[in-house]
Amino acid sequence: MARVPLWLLIRVFAWTGLTALGGGRSAYFYDAVVVRRSWVKTSEFVQDLTLSQLLPGSNFANLSVALGSRLGGRRGGVGALLAVLVPGALVLLALTALYFRGGFAPGTTRLMHGMGATVVGLVLVATAQLVAGSISGRVATAIAVATFLLVGPLGVNTALAVCLVLPVSLWCNRPRNG
Repeated sequence: MARVPLWLLIRVFAWTGLTALGGGRSAYFYDAVVVRRSWVKTSEFVQDLTLSQLLPGSNFANLSVALGSRLGGRRGGVGALLAVLVPGALVLLALTALYFRGGFAPGTTRLMHGMGATVVGLVLVATAQLVAGSISGRVATAIAVATFLLVGPLGVNTALAVCLVLPVSLWCNRPRNG
């Protein structure tokens, strides 16, 4: 995999940081680095996404560091992190100033609900793309279904569900001798 020029990495990640909405933000990264530019393979993206979700902190920030490091080394990781954080921080500061100056209009709540529906759609698209690229075979499907059932319908704490399912997943995916 060739290194991506730092200026281009920062430009793409800054745009992603500026335009990414809510929980569907990983979908923006997937679209930017896998679909549109083919900078990374789906399997590499899934590895970085998995790592970013397992580490403490913001998944979006963690994913930007992982992808930025993969694409541009240490400078790419730092540049990618700053590129995704700074635009959002500036928008948040501007909205905060507007809010404290006079508050949001009553219609803003309806607007936020509409944007929430868009985010859910983005999450569904990203999930479908990631399922196709990362879940292959009966074992992986069973592990994904078990995790879903534990966290979803059964309401098991996410950390506990991971602690229950992860050892099985690691065992099933261990390196085989010979």
